[in-house]
Amino acid sequence: MGNPDLGSIFQIEIVLIFLFAGIIKGLIGLGVPMITLSLMSLFQPVPSAVVITLLPSFLTNVWQGGKGGNFIKLSRKLWGLIVMVPPGVWIGTYFLDKFELPWFSVILGGLLIIFGVLSLSGIDLQVPEGQENYWGILVGIVGGLMLGMTGIFSVPSVFYLYGLKLTRDELVQALGIVLNIVTVFLAIALYRMGMLYEKQLLLSIGALFGTVCGMVIGQQIRRHIPEGLFRKIFLSFLMILGTYIITNALHELGVLTLSVSE
Repeated sequence: MGNPDLGSIFQIEIVLIFLFAGIIKGLIGLGVPMITLSLMSLFQPVPSAVVITLLPSFLTNVWQGGKGGNFIKLSRKLWGLIVMVPPGVWIGTYFLDKFELPWFSVILGGLLIIFGVLSLSGIDLQVPEGQENYWGILVGIVGGLMLGMTGIFSVPSVFYLYGLKLTRDELVQALGIVLNIVTVFLAIALYRMGMLYEKQLLLSIGALFGTVCGMVIGQQIRRHIPEGLFRKIFLSFLMILGTYIITNALHELGVLTLSVSE
């Protein structure tokens, strides 16, 4: 078998998509799957797009979770959440065929929008100091349950992380630590389903290159953004994420029909 063609690894459209997603991730700490899957689905089957996203998501989350100098401090705050995600996922997968799950996605997307609106309005959620892991245990089991049932981990996990009142850099690092769990579970699921194909894994290399370059740009932008503006950008993105989740779920339910044809 010959060496892979670099052109087949560094497809320009994939590199550019992941460059853009990397900028957003470097800026606010999340967003790669939402951006890349929605854009790549225009020219790639969704399962292939998921596999291509896997390597950039995992390695950039490792980088994001380790960068910032607060790993030990954040791990002490987050251990309850981290420990309870696996049993939550296990329970959630049990309900996969028992409910019309897109409606759960609509609810979760709506909660993201409501949370963003309320927080921008000055109504702030705050996790009581010293009780981070008591709440983390509850959030971990519910977040894992939602992940297992719908593939969405943002609710209530992002609410909890935001409520810890971390600095912008601590929040981004905390997201990297927690999102690694999600990526590992996704990789295990794809492996068990036999979906890790060589071609998509090769394309992941080019995608990783674009994501890393984008993250460096996003991190530099974040360094020059005041804390208040960062929180507004973060909350605005949560509302965009919520809208995206609702739109996808309604399309899946047949309530909303999307068409790119003339």
